[in-house]
Amino acid sequence: YAQVYGFVEEVTDSNRAPPICLWSKEFYETDLSRGFVRGYAIQFGRGVGPVFEAVMSEGKGILPWGPDHHRVFRRLNGHRLAASAICEDLPEEHNRVTLDPQLKDSHGIPAPKVDYRIGGNSVKMMEHGIARAKEVLAAAGATDICVNSPILYGGWHLLGTARMGTDPERSVVNEWGRSHDVKNLFIVDGSVFVTSGGVNPTSTIQAIALYIADQMKSRLADLFD
Repeated sequence: YAQVYGFVEEVTDSNRAPPICLWSKEFYETDLSRGFVRGYAIQFGRGVGPVFEAVMSEGKGILPWGPDHHRVFRRLNGHRLAASAICEDLPEEHNRVTLDPQLKDSHGIPAPKVDYRIGGNSVKMMEHGIARAKEVLAAAGATDICVNSPILYGGWHLLGTARMGTDPERSVVNEWGRSHDVKNLFIVDGSVFVTSGGVNPTSTIQAIALYIADQMKSRLADLFD
């Protein structure tokens, strides 16, 4: 996902409460006039603690060393506002997990090889989200607005490649997590997602795990038929 942040005159109390305090799903559903399908959520945060603020601001070149260091830090710390566009990444053929043709473990078993690159639809989605986030922060009076896109240190969830569905030709597991091909294999994590969704996935993964466990329990008598 992409993050846009800036700094305001007011103190945001970023060290006194959860950093994420507001969501917007105005752009979550498909609107083809935007130039892409599906959409994104914008999550708003009140900043970060002093250590993270120092590291991030120094890395971006807005926190200097020398005699101005403390003066600038006091202006930045506790004054950051952030808006992040969490985009719904779609399944694309070039994104996959395969067996590495060369790398093997000590038992000779091939290592997994992960291929991923951001597709054109997601790039357009992020650009749209960045523009909207800039508008919001500017309207809130933020200055020194910066962009991290994509965020390299976070926001990457391992999802998909073993999608759930009823058609064995188009999915890996059935509607309650059992492999179409291996009857005693169940996949109970984010691999079964059809798309990434435009939100953080942890709660959905927990719900899927509970649902699949209930299905296994209720079908125990003929689970492997």
